[in-house]
Amino acid sequence: MKGRTLLLPALAAAATLAFSSQPAPEARHAASIMPPGDSTRVPLRTVLFSGHRYIVDADFGLGRHVPLMVHGNSRLFLSVTHAVGERIAGGPVTRVEEYGYSARGKGFLTVPAMRVGGRTFADLHDVPVFDFTEEGDTLVQGMLGVPFLVSAGAIVDFTSDVMILGATPTEEPARDLLDAGYTATKLTIEADDRVTLRAHFPSLGRAVAITPSTVSSALTLHRPLFAGNVPMRKADSPDQSPSRTSPDVYLSDQVAFEIEGVGFHAPASFEDFAEYGAVPEAELESFGILGYDWMKEHHAIIDYAGRRLYFKP
Repeated sequence: MKGRTLLLPALAAAATLAFSSQPAPEARHAASIMPPGDSTRVPLRTVLFSGHRYIVDADFGLGRHVPLMVHGNSRLFLSVTHAVGERIAGGPVTRVEEYGYSARGKGFLTVPAMRVGGRTFADLHDVPVFDFTEEGDTLVQGMLGVPFLVSAGAIVDFTSDVMILGATPTEEPARDLLDAGYTATKLTIEADDRVTLRAHFPSLGRAVAITPSTVSSALTLHRPLFAGNVPMRKADSPDQSPSRTSPDVYLSDQVAFEIEGVGFHAPASFEDFAEYGAVPEAELESFGILGYDWMKEHHAIIDYAGRRLYFKP
């Protein structure tokens, strides 16, 4: 990847001050991977919606902003609920398959334009339309997934609650962040938009691919892989997937793992990822999700442009 590590420019400092008169030191360091001149800082809000989630306001020209979940585990560029889709399309969106959490299922539409953080994304075709509840009226009215985050050059900063758009890839980790006590690990982004990193689990005796995400709890793991290796207890109720499956959920108070030699212990939930996604076991590329709660605790920065996760012990 082309580029270089960029130090904090005056413009980035001004943008930081625009959001907080006294930004935390970590917030200043996070801006060190923000390129001068052509980047945008977008404020993120946290909502409680089946766990903690980041949402961002998007403008579809409907007269009001639409709250979209920033979803680091979704391979969709964009999705919207039926309530939003109907307003964009000027009428009901035709159901083409059983998917989502309402009887309206899933349909598709073309979005003429979407503005996020002052940037316009135009002519978005085959945008999925599905609901998160039967009522459809929720805090979250759609999602921005990995294809958006990668193509927009996004950096999600859990310390200052901002998303930077238009970041430039760097060949080396940001020196300011390393000097501030961060550790960096490389991210792999596959052609099908699955993002993974390597984490070593002593209970397995090996490293496996897991996904750094902006949703979910601290740690979610593929139960068939860890069953018999980690003590776990069955939760009171199963999960519900948009594919209309209901995998059982198991819990553990503490699971040990390492990233770049740094050790962690985190509470974990377990379920069958193949059952959740209604896909064959052989198609799984990731066997865990490192979620919002862990990212917050460890002051994480997910750099989709530079393909790195920065974190503190």
